[in-house]
Amino acid sequence: MDCETKNKLQLLSLYLQNLPKTIPLADPSSPQYGFDFFILDDENIEDYGPIGTLNRELELRMGQRDKGPVSFKERGPSLNAVTDVLGGFLDQYHESPETVLLVKWVDDLTIAAVAAFKTAGIEVSSFLLYRGKK
Repeated sequence: MDCETKNKLQLLSLYLQNLPKTIPLADPSSPQYGFDFFILDDENIEDYGPIGTLNRELELRMGQRDKGPVSFKERGPSLNAVTDVLGGFLDQYHESPETVLLVKWVDDLTIAAVAAFKTAGIEVSSFLLYRGKK
C-alpha cells in the first residue's frame, strides 16, 4: 500500500476510535459490524474475487454509499477493526487495480466519520488538535 493510502487509513482509524458519544457503543455480545472477527465466504470469493467479495460485505454491513455518507449505527472495536480489514487487503492485493474500490471505502468512511463529528457539534480540526496534545 502506498504512503498516501496508509496515512488515510491511519486517519480513519483515529476517527473511528474516537467517534462521538452521540453514537451508541456496540453491545460486545452482538455488534452490528463484526469486523473484529471477519472472514469472507469462500463461495463469494470464487464468484466475485476477494476484493469484490469484501466490497459486497462492506456494503451489506455498512450500507450503500450512493445516497450520501454512511451513517454509523454504533461505535467500538467491531467497527474500528474495519481499518485492519481494509489495511490487510490493501497490503495483500496492492498490485490489483481493484484496490481502488477499497481506497474509496477508506475515503467514504472518513467522510462518514467527519459527518458524525459535525453532527455532534465537534469541529474535526479542533478534535485533531485536542488529540495531538494528549
